[in-house]
Amino acid sequence: MSIWDTYENRITARGTTKRETILNRELHILGQKLSDTLSYHTVTIDDVSQDVAIINSDNLDEKIIYSTKKDTIKGGELVGWMNNYWLVIECDANSEIYTKAKLRQCNHLLKWIDTDGIIHEQWCIIEDGTKYLTGEYEDRNFIVTRGDSRIAMTIARNKDTVKFSRNFRFLIDDPDSTEKLSYLLTKPLKVGKTYNNNGVYSFVLQEVVSTDDDNHELGIADYYKYFPKDITEPDNSYETIPDIESGEDGKKVWL
Repeated sequence: MSIWDTYENRITARGTTKRETILNRELHILGQKLSDTLSYHTVTIDDVSQDVAIINSDNLDEKIIYSTKKDTIKGGELVGWMNNYWLVIECDANSEIYTKAKLRQCNHLLKWIDTDGIIHEQWCIIEDGTKYLTGEYEDRNFIVTRGDSRIAMTIARNKDTVKFSRNFRFLIDDPDSTEKLSYLLTKPLKVGKTYNNNGVYSFVLQEVVSTDDDNHELGIADYYKYFPKDITEPDNSYETIPDIESGEDGKKVWL
């Protein structure tokens, strides 16, 4: 390599244009300073360890996450941090310098059984659904008040949840409850927060009556449709009581 080639390599090492040089310098400085901040943490993103920065927001169950690695955070991914699971509900498409996304803290492990009899579980966000559908409609003749037994569910889009449709049932309640509440999926909004097949679904569910097919111990609705209960047949092996007749002396005897 000639002296001129060596000189050109040094000149272009940080970028061939002024913009590229500034961008590379910014990425280098950001990568060096990030690890020195108090917001720097090692988390798991879909079970893969990664170093990121997590910034608090005004809402305690919401955080902002930054990564200096391009396209390493996507909508719908599950972040493990501080002994909790956090769902990536929004992701900034501009990731030239860093990736920025919004996290929300998960509060429920949803369990369900698919049409093939396979049991699934996935962390999600459950919240009050009345803010979406409550209200009153009034005219001269009558007043209609919408029901308030609704909840909203935010869950990651994947090959399992994409099968959710209207009339899917779930048991959603405190995991220690002996009789869990049953809910019916009534508003399957699947296109609100998904981009390039990544993102989250936002569903509204209505409380319904539980059925005998629900397994409250496992927290799985319609469980016994695929795993029938063991029905014990009644025991008919007991000894039949014999008839009673009178003997020759007039006393009653057993036959």
